[in-house]
Amino acid sequence: MYGLMLGNLNNQDFEDNRITSLACYVKKVEELYSILENENRENKENMDNDGNDSEKIHLENDGKRELYFRGQDSIDYRNTCPSLFRNEKYYANESNMINDFIAKYPDLFKDCQNNVDRLALMQHHQLPTRLLDLTTNALIALYFAVEKDNCKDGVVYVFNNFYNKEFIDKALNVSFSELDVSHSIFKCLRIKSSKRDSFSDQVEIETSLARMKRKDSKGFIKEVMKFYEGLSKYYSAKNQKVYWKDAYEEYLQNLHRQQHKCSFKDICMCNTKKILNLYDDFNNAIPTIRLYHAIERDSGNFDHIINPVEMYLPKIVTPRIIDQRIKNQQGLFMLIPIDFDPDPNPKPDLDPEVKTKKRRNRIQSRINTLLYTNKENEAVAFTIPCCMKEKIRKELSNIGISKSFIYPDATHYAEDIADSYLN
Repeated sequence: MYGLMLGNLNNQDFEDNRITSLACYVKKVEELYSILENENRENKENMDNDGNDSEKIHLENDGKRELYFRGQDSIDYRNTCPSLFRNEKYYANESNMINDFIAKYPDLFKDCQNNVDRLALMQHHQLPTRLLDLTTNALIALYFAVEKDNCKDGVVYVFNNFYNKEFIDKALNVSFSELDVSHSIFKCLRIKSSKRDSFSDQVEIETSLARMKRKDSKGFIKEVMKFYEGLSKYYSAKNQKVYWKDAYEEYLQNLHRQQHKCSFKDICMCNTKKILNLYDDFNNAIPTIRLYHAIERDSGNFDHIINPVEMYLPKIVTPRIIDQRIKNQQGLFMLIPIDFDPDPNPKPDLDPEVKTKKRRNRIQSRINTLLYTNKENEAVAFTIPCCMKEKIRKELSNIGISKSFIYPDATHYAEDIADSYLN
């Protein structure tokens, strides 16, 4: 395959599409959407013919498959990880960077209603965050792939909102190869779609965790790992009939019926009691309580309910349109959850580059769960040879996709005017 020596991105197999012009790219993207339309129609027909009403309702709530695009100006990056995970010092000081930025420019965030709004603004002002920029507009992604003349081939990756089960298995092997965590915990989640809005409770939990002090967030991650390992013991038991998804839904229904908080220990379902007691211990642990307090300081009242299993998977988050750049770029984000480091207390003399590489591999494997694939389960990507970048940039400019559109401010508009007289 040309160009895509994608033994990068954790050795993921890719279907390579070489792009030599804007017209070529548009044609290939149109073919993708045609395939997607057929897939969605077939999925709907299969749902209509499915006699399992509860599963049908769940799938309908997941909605249709959608496509998202990410352009990178160099195929040699060999990862699509957010900037936060590419540098060990950035990762270690995530909460400090966030809180320093808010303290320095409080007026910038006056219209923000939650932490994902704040992270989105920080991302657009080049602060390293755990958000991965995506767009629903394939032309915007193409611009980012050809933006720089750096003698490197550009690339556009294609993501979607449905998790790939095979890729989840690969990610679990990378994340938990050294830990006693059963894949069955995640397989029975029955979550198909990753899409969340900016007011999702799960999104608020994960973005609030990013603002906590490093010591507190590490304590919470240890509690999540303890829960995973405890839950795995029940899944390895013979004739185990109770799954976490079922137990969690039973608890939520019980809360709704009683209209007040209760302990999992109050639920008298013999088959689920041990699993629910395990969760009760997690929910009442000091690091978890500290996280709830952090959320309440930011957003007011918040039910003390976390689904720790869902925290493993990345989410596609649609932000509010809080600035012109997000609007023009038709941007949305992949929110990368907490990193499950099998060695949370490594030796002080461990090479930071080694730590960063291991973390990047773990994170990349989870990002890969949302790659869009063809029938052969190869992820789809488009490569743009470096010799074609200038030509395609001009073609994009002719239809209004230029630097001043992507970055709407006076400086970039002036650059576009000046460039127009050079061409």
